[in-house]
Amino acid sequence: MKFKRRLLAIGLAGAMLLSVGCSNSGGSSEGSNITSISIVAGGDAVNLNPLYANDRVSMTVMNALYNPLYVVDEKGEKTFYLADSVEPSEDFLTYTVKLKSGLKWHDGESLTADDLVFTMDSILDESQASISRGKFIIEDKAVEVKKIDETTVEFKLPAVSTSFESMLGDIRVIPKHIYEGEKDMAKSDKNNSPIGNGAYKFKEYKTGELLTLERFDDYYGEKGELETVTYRVIADSNSANMALQNGEVQAKYVQPDEVADVEGKGNVDIVTFDEGMVDNVVFMQNVNESLKDEKVRQAISYAINKDEIITAAYKSEEYADKAYSLFASSTMSYTDDVEKYEQDKEKAKELLKEAKVDNLKLKLAYSTHKSQQEKIALVLQSNLKEVGIELELKPMEKSAFYNELWSGADATFDLALNGYVMGSEPAEYASVFTSKGSDNIGGYSNKEVDKKFAEALKETDDAKRADLYKEIQKTIVEEVALYPICYSKSIVAVDKNYDVKEANLVPIFMFRDLNGIKVKN
Repeated sequence: MKFKRRLLAIGLAGAMLLSVGCSNSGGSSEGSNITSISIVAGGDAVNLNPLYANDRVSMTVMNALYNPLYVVDEKGEKTFYLADSVEPSEDFLTYTVKLKSGLKWHDGESLTADDLVFTMDSILDESQASISRGKFIIEDKAVEVKKIDETTVEFKLPAVSTSFESMLGDIRVIPKHIYEGEKDMAKSDKNNSPIGNGAYKFKEYKTGELLTLERFDDYYGEKGELETVTYRVIADSNSANMALQNGEVQAKYVQPDEVADVEGKGNVDIVTFDEGMVDNVVFMQNVNESLKDEKVRQAISYAINKDEIITAAYKSEEYADKAYSLFASSTMSYTDDVEKYEQDKEKAKELLKEAKVDNLKLKLAYSTHKSQQEKIALVLQSNLKEVGIELELKPMEKSAFYNELWSGADATFDLALNGYVMGSEPAEYASVFTSKGSDNIGGYSNKEVDKKFAEALKETDDAKRADLYKEIQKTIVEEVALYPICYSKSIVAVDKNYDVKEANLVPIFMFRDLNGIKVKN
């Protein structure tokens, strides 16, 4: 998925919650009577086709309907779904995927290698404008895809790309017998009643109200315990909190300052998990000439007190860990052996003097949709004042903020509070930190960093590849491409009737495996 959209999607986290359906569902003290659950979103899904699902709600529902081939974690270990295996050749130019036998679409048709090849052909078809196409273009050439037999597909790469294997796993196969011949798949009416392959299948959709899924009994894996899952549209977070307290809602994302309140009635458990989020300060070097000076960025970094920020915005490190690397701690090849920039006000003043910058005035923008942002901004304003930097705060409505942030050089602010989730594959960070990266908001540029990202993609020795990514982390932190604030955690309040340990809490989707939600007896 494109990182720009991913950033926007993350902002919707606070609006996602779980509620119980009306009939024989949650909210009852009789756990054995619960047969359904509703996952409520802050808005309608935009597009449920996996080739185009790109907002949090669409991606969450899509994940329930369509399984990936496999998932790769931060240790490089795989969990297989539709695929039984993936094998690279000795030269890493050919990957062979073996699908499980007996896979079924939700309409009862068989899922075969033909569907996987059709999916890849559709992704690579420029006229279909899939958001995933760029992942399968290597050195300006497309990956070649070939069916070997009914369950085997071969992928030939034009050049070595060591991130390919993890990206390949995330493919969500679409049904050839449904979409074949569609000229504009993104706008196809068939997206409104999707035929998927996951543990739950599409049942009903009422715009602005709900989208209901029901258990797919021919699913190849573990059958879901719940009969139905309903996504309900509830936009107001205050209403959602009230519903949680009244027992009308059984689980939801909560902010740190809401935890004590939602725990008040004793009917929920609080679950935290690392979403891989890196909260950061963006330096708009393409807007403010002073910020192009590395010493100025370093001075600002030495002025900041991370502990003060975490206490003010997140209550404690229970909900946010101090960040030093600009890679999330859940990323392969992560290291915290980088410049820490512990607060040193005298060093900050000295660096500003060396940079010959006096009376620096900056404007910091942030979105008002998350309560932490204002608290972080106020701490930064106070910290920078102590070293002689005047910081004007510019709170903005969410959509206006992101639109201006992504305008780059046209932005009307110098600094911004932002965050990103890039997943476990370190190659994904190239879009943020390479000179021509599509997600390089502030204009950071270092040719040596560009070169090392390119080398890492071709390096097949795991240890050498890890070393390259560790060198990259040291450089981008030392030069303060961005300032890492913390690795904020997601907090979910879950009704005590539910056990979600096997549902696998993950970024974006909340639950990776809806069939893992259990009802306590």
